[in-house]
Amino acid sequence: MVGIGLIILLAIVQGLLEWLPVSSEGQVVLILNWFGEPTNAVAIALFLHIGTMLAVLVRFRKDFFLLFNLKSRKKEENEKNAEGQTIENDSIEEEKFTESEKRKILWKFLLIATAGTAVIGVPLLLVIKFLLQEGDLYFANGRLASGDIITLIIGIFLIATGIFILVSRRKTARKSLYEMKNWEMLIVGLAQGLAIIPGISRSGTTIGTMLIEGVNEEDSLRGSFLLSIPAIIGGNILIIIIDLVQGDYSFEGIPWYGMILAIVISAVVGFATIELFLRLAKKVNFGWFCITIGALALVITLIIIILTLITTTAV
Repeated sequence: MVGIGLIILLAIVQGLLEWLPVSSEGQVVLILNWFGEPTNAVAIALFLHIGTMLAVLVRFRKDFFLLFNLKSRKKEENEKNAEGQTIENDSIEEEKFTESEKRKILWKFLLIATAGTAVIGVPLLLVIKFLLQEGDLYFANGRLASGDIITLIIGIFLIATGIFILVSRRKTARKSLYEMKNWEMLIVGLAQGLAIIPGISRSGTTIGTMLIEGVNEEDSLRGSFLLSIPAIIGGNILIIIIDLVQGDYSFEGIPWYGMILAIVISAVVGFATIELFLRLAKKVNFGWFCITIGALALVITLIIIILTLITTTAV
């Protein structure tokens, strides 16, 4: 039985850590294991992402209006009044593309990257869910220690990226999300698929991959957050299908009002923290920003590893 207090704690952890290069899913699974709820830990961790997904939908609503060709009356009036004037965009590169072209490329980005995520993520989700049910992966209290290692590597990579940006004497021209090649979109999706493993940071993996591919900092953040939505929806649908096939219920013991409360809390906390995260990224030199979040990833992950080892030893 997962109590309301534990649900609230998990929702807050999800909202706080989702945007950092630290696996929020890994920490949720770890907390559930500490409280003796390993069987449905992965399903609950995926479910909690619905709240932060709603936060992304609200924060990046302009991108979704663009995807579905939706415009408010106020926006239409502003566009008419602004004809012949220079429209300020998020990046200089985006001015190369019309709104119609942006829409097509954004759809292509989401579809290709999501397909890559499915290729890697679906088999991994099935393996992890069934092995956790059987108890075969109970090393370090049921947490996949390999995920910690990869998160540490991501943290080191982000620090190295930050140092490179700081020591570079010339400003390197970086492309926008709309200039990505198809194979680059696919690689980002494949990288995101690995994040189904508890302990591997989804945001850290996707942001890092896009930076390696030469995408500018702002679009790397934005693209990473947008990609989380189809991944979260797909993951939860897959969990439901597995439950129907097995005749089991992953959220058994959790009251319906507890599930609604979890979504609301993770959405509110997630929206507040994503705003802070994006403002920090804009105000601080991105080199120092990468070093800071990379260091946070290292420190938090090392603390988790130490606490896990202490708990395991004590048992």
